[in-house]
Amino acid sequence: MFWVAVALLYLVLAAVAPAILGLFVARTRPDFRSLALSLRILFVAIALTCLAATSYVHVDADEIAVLNKIYGVKSLPGEHIIAIHGEKGPQAYILTPGWHPWFLVNVIYHVENQKVVSIPAGKYGFLNAKDGVPLRPDQYLADAFAAGHELDMLDAEYFLTHDGERGPQTTVLTPGNYRLNTYLWDIDVKDAVDIPKGSVGVIKSNVVTAVDFGSMVAPKPDPHSCRQKRVFANSSGKAVASEPKKEDQGVLTAVLVPVGCIGVWEQALQPGRYYVNDAAYKVTMISTRVQTWEFKGGYKKRYIDLSLDQAGNLTQSQRAQDIPVPEGAADPAVTPFVEGWLVPLELRVLAQVTPDNAPFVVAAVGGLPEIENNIMVPTIRSIVRNVVGATGRHVLDLADNRAELEHAVEEAIRPEGLRAGIIIKEVKFGDVALPPELLVSRLRQQLADQLQLTYQQEQKAQTQRIQTEKARATAEQQHQLVEAMIGVQVAEQNRNAAKLRGEGQKLELEETAQGQKAQADVLGQDRVLTINLVQQFLKAIEQKPEIVALVGRLVPQTVVSTGGQGTGIDSAAAIFGALLNNGGAATPALAGSSTKK
Repeated sequence: MFWVAVALLYLVLAAVAPAILGLFVARTRPDFRSLALSLRILFVAIALTCLAATSYVHVDADEIAVLNKIYGVKSLPGEHIIAIHGEKGPQAYILTPGWHPWFLVNVIYHVENQKVVSIPAGKYGFLNAKDGVPLRPDQYLADAFAAGHELDMLDAEYFLTHDGERGPQTTVLTPGNYRLNTYLWDIDVKDAVDIPKGSVGVIKSNVVTAVDFGSMVAPKPDPHSCRQKRVFANSSGKAVASEPKKEDQGVLTAVLVPVGCIGVWEQALQPGRYYVNDAAYKVTMISTRVQTWEFKGGYKKRYIDLSLDQAGNLTQSQRAQDIPVPEGAADPAVTPFVEGWLVPLELRVLAQVTPDNAPFVVAAVGGLPEIENNIMVPTIRSIVRNVVGATGRHVLDLADNRAELEHAVEEAIRPEGLRAGIIIKEVKFGDVALPPELLVSRLRQQLADQLQLTYQQEQKAQTQRIQTEKARATAEQQHQLVEAMIGVQVAEQNRNAAKLRGEGQKLELEETAQGQKAQADVLGQDRVLTINLVQQFLKAIEQKPEIVALVGRLVPQTVVSTGGQGTGIDSAAAIFGALLNNGGAATPALAGSSTKK
């Protein structure tokens, strides 16, 4: 309006330009008319320039321009706020980026440049229409536009002329840039749904609509096909849609519907990213990984310690320890009553929900935390108490027959899990706080066995040490042993040599004796004796000549013969005497005669 007023002012000035000029220049001047015409042209040009400033719109590349008509003849009906036929008020059409000449557009309309709506990755745009056909009484969200026309609905004129419904929309905008008429649309940017690996998404729908979630595609169902199905988990743990049999009475049941209908869908979303309208659908995440439920802590554990002194005397001492419930445990340890004893028992249960059973679990209970806390934990505690504390069970069975009890508890829990759509994979016992009084005698026996084993080991070690020392001493005296062995061998050889020498001498003597015997038979014994004595004497003189002088003093110079009847000794004496008288030189005649004085 400012520029229009300025333009009108200059047009008025152009009309009165001669009068204005006459105030400053005399009308009698020859060029007065030409000056007045020039002044009028100037004022008209200025007026046209001011009008041109109101007759165009420039829109940048990342903007749009929305129009709100101020001056017009027709007015909008009371139930509408967006004009599609030129009525006064917000207009359905928008101006896209570029230069738009339009006479007096800035006078007739209030023009507003706005940024293009940008939706980043991992987000979606939730739309709310301010105009359109009112929702039906039974409607929660506006019906989604038909496939292929999702972007056409963003055109306000198309939306309003094709029965677009006022209010929150089922259709959402995926990441990207959009030129939205902000007079029609409000937009709220929200997070997309990410279903991680090892999980599925169970959908509770608030609308009846066609579905296109990538891995889950379904046309808009007929209202007559959206019949609820009563589902329960049979004895094998599979969710089935049928009436429970007699043996299945008392099991959990749930109501599921086909994909696209209002209610909990019978099919779950697989892992991935989905642009799910959280106003239309509520997605419940269910982990299909194996879950670990631990029953730990929450009790006081008692001990009786045994100590042994040097004298072998045992001493008992008692102590106790509070075992807290760790963070993340499903529940405290179970405490069954066995043989009059309360025995705290820790255990671990592995369970899993299959993707096919996930909708049933959500519809029947609400989710894993609910099924764990409200159904399975109380059931597991009750079964453990009943099985472990059954008649005939003994406290020490928890230590001696552990595997058997684990199997019995697992077999009792598994059917209960299947009824709730949960598959029990494994049940394992943890720590067992056995009454220490029952363990003292066993501990004493084990200690005695260990002491006996220790004594045996020590004795074995001493024996081995003695053998080692003996081996070491033997090794240190090895050279002496070798010398002794060699000495023994030398002595043995000497003994054998002496034996051989004796045998040789014996043979020599025997041969000599036989020769002497033969000689005696020929010469007589006396003669033989005499000859032997002489030979021995001569041998001795040959070896030691000094014997001659000594014998000369001992042997008489005159030997009296017995008349030819003397013994061999007399004959030998005579011979020795003759030898001595002759200076030790005997004549051959002496060998066969005797001397008489």
